[in-house]
Parts: sequence; C-alpha cells; structure tokens
Amino acid sequence: MSKIIYLAGAIDCVSPTFATSWRQTATSRLTAVGYSILDPTAGKDLTHPDVNTTLYTPAQIVETDKAMIESANIILAEISRLDIPYVGTSMEILYAWERGIPVMVWGGTKSYWIRYHAKHVFEGLHEAIEYLEYLAEGVIE
Repeated sequence: MSKIIYLAGAIDCVSPTFATSWRQTATSRLTAVGYSILDPTAGKDLTHPDVNTTLYTPAQIVETDKAMIESANIILAEISRLDIPYVGTSMEILYAWERGIPVMVWGGTKSYWIRYHAKHVFEGLHEAIEYLEYLAEGVIE
C-alpha cells in the first residue's frame, strides 16, 4: 500500500513563501522515500490579493481539502506560529482524526486540543520528516 501524506498548515494570514516553502521541503524529502504528497497549495494562486477571501468559494477550498484528507494515510500539520489562529488547520486535524488518519504535528504546541488529536507532536519540521522517513523505511512503526 502506498503511503499518502496530506500537508496541512497555515495558508491564510501568512506569506505565500511561508505557506509553500516548508511544503516544498517536506515534498522533496518524503517523495524520496516513497511517499505521495497531497498539497492544498498546489495549483492555487497564492499571490492573488483575494486568495483567502473571494478568489475561490468556500466549497471549492473545503471540499477539495476534505477529499485530499480522505485520500491520505497520514496528515503532516504545521502549527509553528503564535501569531495566527490556525482555524482551517485545526479543522483539518479534527477531520482527519475523526476518520482514523494519524496526525503528525510540527511546530510544537501547548494546545490541549491539538495534542489530544495528534499522534505525535514535533518541535520542528526536520524532526517530523525524519520520523516519517524512518516510518517509510520500517525502522519504526
């Protein structure tokens, strides 16, 4: 069975570079060990001034993201900043958890809700990726 990872994390309230750079790093490293990646930023014009308000309909964003989450075996979620609310990311985490999809969070968190719904919480992206690399190699379960 192929392993598919959905990359949840901030898109609203952050720069396009922030939203995409960690996803590009994760994609590069994780595809190298056999994962397929589902990236909610792919194909979107994140530089458009209305990208997070009216460029897309709520249904276009939410239904597409839900379908990707349902196709995933693992969720890798970025929760690294204290200055943004992570509303969509929190909903993606809960949505995945309710479907029995393991959630790996990076960025650390003090949130009871995030820690409860996450299988693992990592301080940084590289620790999370390293764990997933070991998982892919069968070093850990």
